[in-house]
Amino acid sequence: MSPEKIEEAILTSAVNGYLPCPVALRLSLDLNVESKMVGETINKLGVKLTDCMLGCFKIKKSQHEDLDHKLFSQEVMKAIQSSLVDNHLPCKVAHDLGRKTKIGLREIGDAATKMKIKISDCQLGCF
Repeated sequence: MSPEKIEEAILTSAVNGYLPCPVALRLSLDLNVESKMVGETINKLGVKLTDCMLGCFKIKKSQHEDLDHKLFSQEVMKAIQSSLVDNHLPCKVAHDLGRKTKIGLREIGDAATKMKIKISDCQLGCF
């Protein structure tokens, strides 16, 4: 896939210089390229990513104290704990966990936040 085609797809999909994370990941699948390549091109173009499905780059991300009274199932917490890599939950692992367990990605992200576990290794290279 040529860099120009990737740029074109990103610019066509972006709205006012912003591209939602799910759209960026879908572009990598549709274009049959690595998600990091899409992320690098997004950065090169100065497009901003929004709407992380795990809640990682939201203006008002859930904070630990926001989640104090929220209950998560033992299944969710055990699944996260057993999926850690070097005490972090990699983005791709969280996505795979969501697909496997049918747990929403935002719930996984919030549960990880409550457990004081950082999401790492963004598939698009943002963090």
